[in-house]
Amino acid sequence: MPRKERLTEPGLYHIINRGVERRDIYMEPEDYEFFLDLMLKCSKDYEITVHSFCLMTNHYHLLLETKQPNLSKAIQFINDKYAKYFNKKYTRSGHLWQGRYKSYPLFDDAHFWIVAKYIERNPIKANMVKQVESYKYQSFFQWKYKHNYFELLNNSMIFEMTYDEYADYISSEMDIDAIEIVYKSPKLIIKDDKLKVLKKRLETFFDFDRDINRNENIKKAFEYGYTKTEIADFLNFSIKTINAALEK
Repeated sequence: MPRKERLTEPGLYHIINRGVERRDIYMEPEDYEFFLDLMLKCSKDYEITVHSFCLMTNHYHLLLETKQPNLSKAIQFINDKYAKYFNKKYTRSGHLWQGRYKSYPLFDDAHFWIVAKYIERNPIKANMVKQVESYKYQSFFQWKYKHNYFELLNNSMIFEMTYDEYADYISSEMDIDAIEIVYKSPKLIIKDDKLKVLKKRLETFFDFDRDINRNENIKKAFEYGYTKTEIADFLNFSIKTINAALEK
């Protein structure tokens, strides 16, 4: 079965990768530091801006911005180098990572700030700390204490907020629904053998006239790239009703 095509154009991405079988990938401080050193080298060699990050015990989150279509090469560099280091150090063999990294493209500022907050608050979500600034291996800690890897955040968009504004923002409760919306949109599809980004969310086709121009809006959503099933589920209609609308 062919691998799902990825979006590789320059832009913002939320990157996630986990250890195989969700096993720990960082065992001691030296491991976190080696990974961060790789990130620093990667940011320079591949012209990548690191906006925020968090290294958890068995996975990592990165909010990156690429200037070239080289995201896959950059993440492969980090993953391969770290896996070799880890396997040699702990005398193990085999895959370290659960599989291909996950990448979520972000297309607007609203999505960026939601993901930045989600990343910073990951240790709280996992009940590892009670305050964001208490977790050492994430971007906010580097900013607060101007720590060893503060350089990683050169040119980060998080500095568009003042320190106090950002601290208040990431310290407030996270709206879980907000991050789910980010992951559902934009949607990537293959159309005419090419990767297409559906930046327009499905619900926007029906925001103002769900009933009055229903059939016309169904046609527009379908032609844009959404499937009959997605449209039917959103409107709580049957596929038969969607087919009938498309035939009119």
